[in-house]
Amino acid sequence: MVKVRGFISAFMSAVSNCRLYSINHESVVGLIEKVFFILNEMFHISGTVEIMIIDSDLVVNNNPLKDTSLHEKNFIKLLKRKGISHINFIKGFPRSELKQLIAYLAASKQEIKSLPHIKVGIVDVYLGEFQMERGQDTGNSLSKFTAEQIEQARMEYDRLSPFKKLRLAGFEEIVMHFVLSLKKEFDILKILEPSKSYVGYDYTHASNVSVLTILQAQALGIPEDLQRDIGLAALFHDVGKLLLPRDLLQKQNTHEAKEREIMELHPLYGAQYLAKIDGLTHLAPIVAFEHHLRYDGRGHPKMRVNNIKQHLCSQMIAIADSFDNLRKTAPSKKSLNVKEILVTMKTSDPGSLNPFLLDNFIRSIHLSLSR
Repeated sequence: MVKVRGFISAFMSAVSNCRLYSINHESVVGLIEKVFFILNEMFHISGTVEIMIIDSDLVVNNNPLKDTSLHEKNFIKLLKRKGISHINFIKGFPRSELKQLIAYLAASKQEIKSLPHIKVGIVDVYLGEFQMERGQDTGNSLSKFTAEQIEQARMEYDRLSPFKKLRLAGFEEIVMHFVLSLKKEFDILKILEPSKSYVGYDYTHASNVSVLTILQAQALGIPEDLQRDIGLAALFHDVGKLLLPRDLLQKQNTHEAKEREIMELHPLYGAQYLAKIDGLTHLAPIVAFEHHLRYDGRGHPKMRVNNIKQHLCSQMIAIADSFDNLRKTAPSKKSLNVKEILVTMKTSDPGSLNPFLLDNFIRSIHLSLSR
């Protein structure tokens, strides 16, 4: 595995330098030459070079790479963010194709393409038994996917405790699917699951907030890599509720004043919990802490430092949270249609939401429904 580790180290250095300079910079050219040399040595040893990501593990020529270094973890993360599950180098590949591959991976928006001698596999987004490839129709399969993923998320969250770290495997694939689905499916309501009133932790709501936040990010032109970080942060925005007493979380009647004080601490609990998870986007604990703050500076928890303004990502998630909460139905509550929800968000509570981002959200919803 020495050659494999050397290849990944040189490859990631080439991608990083390409981002800083250009593909034709002398430092990048030198690193590409090093990668080319190591790959040819690997061909000499095994006759093939095939790289796969299975869940969060790196497998090279059918051999799992154990005790991954920082370079190797970043390599896995880079491929997953680009929607790649395997790369197959065919013997005799030219330097020019290796150069193209590195340029593709270094670019923030460019879609990855297979080359004649370097076959790049688009990831099958999966969890459990369901699979969906990029390019597959998102109609009936999407609702099946969403229902299964919410159930899988519920099972994963049910294992959570203050003494265990939340396992990221699977959640990144869910968010990746949402990003790809929104690029293909224009009607946002086909992607959202019906939202109902609930007691306890609402996994459907968490998924809907993730989708609605990614919709905003795409409308703002935010790069796809960052869309996935934002979507993952949105998926975990309410995770602090899982650290509250279950009887309090599942209480159907109105909470007493003391109980409300405890409930309002869930953003703090969520932020503290998420901050300890290695490999999780730094946006997640920020959003967990801030999602009940308001654009005008009010809200909870009431422990802001130096009057720092709510993060832009938190503002986007607050809008998604508000929209999906207004979609919830209950026997004692008249359900609102989309137009009524948007009017309510625009007029009912000035200062609650960022007006620029709210206008962007409203335009995005109208555009989605009109196509």
